[in-house]
Amino acid sequence: MRFRPSLLAVFMMLASAGAQADDQVRVVTRFGAIKVIPASEERSALLFKDKPVGRMNGDASLHKLAIRAERDYVLADATLPGLNCRHEFVLLEIGADGAPAVSAPFGQCMTLFGARLQDGKAVVQLAEAAAEAQGATRVHEFAFAGGRIEALPGVLDYCEASARAASSIAVALTPDVANKTVAGLGRAYFHSAPQDACRTPKVFLVPGDRVRAERETDAFVEIEYRHPKSGQVFKGWLKRDRLLDPAQ
Repeated sequence: MRFRPSLLAVFMMLASAGAQADDQVRVVTRFGAIKVIPASEERSALLFKDKPVGRMNGDASLHKLAIRAERDYVLADATLPGLNCRHEFVLLEIGADGAPAVSAPFGQCMTLFGARLQDGKAVVQLAEAAAEAQGATRVHEFAFAGGRIEALPGVLDYCEASARAASSIAVALTPDVANKTVAGLGRAYFHSAPQDACRTPKVFLVPGDRVRAERETDAFVEIEYRHPKSGQVFKGWLKRDRLLDPAQ
């Protein structure tokens, strides 16, 4: 493995992007269906099991967030009239204990980026107005717990936000399939998050290097590599097609 000393602290990764579902007016959760219908005065009504639970300004659509938790989470995204500042969000937390908890409106002028779970709280990631390049993306996070929505401190870039969100979609691998060998041709580059845009160009493995796989997404595997001479340990994401079981 080759690297620059300044990069040794990189690769303590948490995760990658994770909201799912196209814009729609009805989504099914494990505890019942959420629907949105147009209402008077340019407002939309939110319904759970066909009973009203809230209203929001604008023409709303629904996203079921890809968060693995005891409860389900649905994000209502309202498109407001006008050319600028068109989006506003409401989060619904649905469990087996009754009507959903509904947040106050938040995230004005932003767009949905991803979602994750942190300390039992749902965290919604919203991006500022679309940037021309992924490298210019600025992502804000909002945590929901106890019926209250709260903006988390700091602003994340594209790869930081993607890495955090991966915790909600990555699947842990069992020890019997954890040992892998780097295969293919040429360098196998580390990624700071399981996204093509998050490749770290100066840190890579080569065919024949042995690694331990920890979690996986559709296209990437989070691995741990121990340098055979120095004993130093590195973590990051490699593309799935560059890894084989040692017996293969």
